[in-house]
Amino acid sequence: MRQDIMKDIQESFVPITVISDINKSAAEKLIAIQSDYMTDLFNTGLAQMQTLSSVKEPIEAFELQIKYFKELDAKLANVTEKEVAMLSATKEQLLDVIEQHISEMSDIFGMADATGFMQDAQKKLKR
Repeated sequence: MRQDIMKDIQESFVPITVISDINKSAAEKLIAIQSDYMTDLFNTGLAQMQTLSSVKEPIEAFELQIKYFKELDAKLANVTEKEVAMLSATKEQLLDVIEQHISEMSDIFGMADATGFMQDAQKKLKR
């Protein structure tokens, strides 16, 4: 009997562990993306300073700065796209886990009745 209770408890925590693994993976990916971006930003900044130190004409320095900021903007847009895509994928994974385990909860006592009640209430609110 005790083993059955422990098994039930472990099974009820499965969604939580899956969700925490998804969140951990997402955080690791975000950190990696940001780390790469910051490293590239630092290296690009150093290269820009070296380039600017050898320039003698102000107009050339101005043009180099414009080019530098356009490249930074493009890199930031690229990083943002990667992060948004990764976060969207993470959201989909989380929703899949939640939907799966909510559908499994309908087998639990009273959940089918509660679900029916909520659906009826939503229909009445839409009218």
